[in-house]
Amino acid sequence: MKLFSLICIPIFLLFAYLQLNDPDPYVWFPLYAIVGILAGVRFFRRLPEWIGYLLIPTYILLSVYYGMEAPYFGMEVEEVRECLGLLIASASLWVLVFKK
Repeated sequence: MKLFSLICIPIFLLFAYLQLNDPDPYVWFPLYAIVGILAGVRFFRRLPEWIGYLLIPTYILLSVYYGMEAPYFGMEVEEVRECLGLLIASASLWVLVFKK
C-alpha cells in the first residue's frame, strides 16, 4: 500500500497544480489536492473509513453530474475529462481507504 500511496502523492498533487490554470481552480484544486494529501497520510498510517464513506460518494456524484452535463462523450469535451478525473480520484480514494 505504501507504493500506491507514493504513486498517488505526486500524481494528484500534479493534477491539483495543473488545475490552477483552469477557469475555476477553487473547485478543482481542492478536489485533487485532498486525494494527494490523503495519500501522504496513508503512507504513514491507515485512514479512517468515514473519510471514504464521505468523499467517495461525493466524487462519484460530482462525476455523474459532469458526465450528464457533457453534450457528447469525447475527450475534447471538458465535462468528460472532469468526469473521468473524478472517477480516477474516487477509485484511488477507495484503494487508499479500504485496502489493507
